[in-house]
Amino acid sequence: MIKFSINIHRGCFGGCAFCTISAHQGKFIVSRSKESILREVKEVTQLPDFKGYLSDLGGPSANMYQMKGKDESICKKCKRPSCIHPKVCPNLNSDHRPLLDIYHAVDALPGIKKSFIGSGVRYDLLLHRSKDEAINRSTAEYTRELIVKHVSGRLKVAPEHTSERVLSVMRKPPFEQFETFKRIFDRINKEENLRQQLIPYFISSHPGC
Repeated sequence: MIKFSINIHRGCFGGCAFCTISAHQGKFIVSRSKESILREVKEVTQLPDFKGYLSDLGGPSANMYQMKGKDESICKKCKRPSCIHPKVCPNLNSDHRPLLDIYHAVDALPGIKKSFIGSGVRYDLLLHRSKDEAINRSTAEYTRELIVKHVSGRLKVAPEHTSERVLSVMRKPPFEQFETFKRIFDRINKEENLRQQLIPYFISSHPGC
């Protein structure tokens, strides 16, 4: 799986209470350039046993590419461990268009039959409603494209728990958001005549459980 996967960014602003990614990769997203990503994809297509399928275009969270504060001076002063809990920060630019551009550019390369997203997706970002309607349209477009074109049979998400109290301790969104996303996932699959599964990850025995 790793051999044919491409890491497009590092860091995570999720700030989950059980996770060390922000401790060792940083809270701020560091994204590779489009040119760098495409150059590596081209190198992968030349490997002798490559069959045309990328197993992942992702990072710690698949859909945080190029996301950052609209006013980064505010971010430098901010002490919140998470940019998206308990609610998405109004200063966060959650535009999915740069990521869609990467997907389209990679899929257009010779030798690429399919690019899958093997990294976990933050569905709370996909459900967030921005004051900017262009961003909301990009999120809806990303959600459909992800489900229709980039799922290798199963899409990974991480609700982590079902208890509202434990989820609050974890700094994760309410479980009802998982249920909302599952309804969207099932609807799009039905519309596109696809038979795909949504795979939820859960943590047992978390402190506070």
